[in-house]
Amino acid sequence: MPSRLVMIDDNIQGPSGHYLELAQLLACAAKKKGISSILATHHRFTADETTESLCDTYPLFHTNGMVRWSLGASGSSTFAREITGKIDGNLSIASLLRRFSESIRPPMRRPAKMLMEWKNSFHQLLEIIEINEDDLVLLNTADDFTFLALAAALQDWETPSLNCHALFHFAINDNQSIDGKRKNQYMRQQFNTALTSLKNHRVHIHTTTDELKRDMNLLMGYDFSCSVPYPSRKCEVSGGLTSVPCKAMLAGMPRGEKGKHSIHRFLKELERQQLISSSAYQPSLQLPEKRWKSMIPKSMHSDCRSGRIDLVTKHLSTTDYQKWLHRSGIGIFLYDPIRYRSRCSGVLLEMLCRGVPVIVPDRCWLSGQVEQAGGHGSIGYIYRNEEDVPSLMNQFLTERDAITKRARDYASVMMQNHLVDNSLNQMGLLKTEES
Repeated sequence: MPSRLVMIDDNIQGPSGHYLELAQLLACAAKKKGISSILATHHRFTADETTESLCDTYPLFHTNGMVRWSLGASGSSTFAREITGKIDGNLSIASLLRRFSESIRPPMRRPAKMLMEWKNSFHQLLEIIEINEDDLVLLNTADDFTFLALAAALQDWETPSLNCHALFHFAINDNQSIDGKRKNQYMRQQFNTALTSLKNHRVHIHTTTDELKRDMNLLMGYDFSCSVPYPSRKCEVSGGLTSVPCKAMLAGMPRGEKGKHSIHRFLKELERQQLISSSAYQPSLQLPEKRWKSMIPKSMHSDCRSGRIDLVTKHLSTTDYQKWLHRSGIGIFLYDPIRYRSRCSGVLLEMLCRGVPVIVPDRCWLSGQVEQAGGHGSIGYIYRNEEDVPSLMNQFLTERDAITKRARDYASVMMQNHLVDNSLNQMGLLKTEES
């Protein structure tokens, strides 16, 4: 077994969220096996009591949103990059325009500058902790650009061969489209650049869904990665499964891929169909303090003040977030199916592990989870068009008892599949030499 688990995740900037939850779960499982953990995060992060009890924390990173320069579905990069972060390959009008547009960005938003900053922070960490070949380095939330930065950092680092693991979450592009094929070709080129630079180290690639594993292996043309279940905490069945009105939960701060631009229209339609009432639904959602008035129809602002709509306008601590989820009666997912085609949703796992019925988009990882449980109408519903969600919510009111019972029964299956020990064991991180 490794002497230390060294986790790297510069996405962690505050004492809440799924990135921190993942690190805490991994550190907790390692601690049970007698392995100490180190967590390197963003410089804005101040460790809470839970994190401090599980691992030594080093808030060293200054980069923001490395994934924005991914070639995958969550990034805006359009060309393969060299190990320095600069655009690779022959010059073309398109690449020259891209280089120019990147050069006029603020310095800390330029990909080459961000990669260099990440590399320097990583070097600083290795020096502070005195890394050794028995340690295990884990890139908790990997994407192709952050993986390139890891390769750049280790390429010129004079150290024995390190045991490096990268856990990939974000979907790659649809290989059926012309643009998707082109970007995937560049991604393969960039991965090969990174892997060549890491040739002196032991590198292991993991994905959080079987779908992403399949896509990445097809991308590379060989068994490049293996899948592990995304871990979820142990939790009780939701206390809001029979409450009236039913709490319709849109959990987590909204982002583009999580339907941020659909919330206004969705709430307006619930109002039109008279689904917000003491006998139907209480929408429950988390919106930024400075933006909620523009995201919620003006006619419903009084509902937010009266509590007919449960509105949270701040980031919740992990404990408060879990308590909030525990009141869920149904989970509503207005997610972009393209971005979540092969991407795991931590919120969906939290709902299913609590026995909460869900309404999810078709043709993505989320609908695949409902299909595995029995399909449309089993533990929830699958929709093709967002406009159908209010009608499905109306239907749920008449089928609530049966669907809720099936969702509660299925919760134990989800919980067992997504125990953090399963994740670390399948990554090969907790196996003893005898096993």
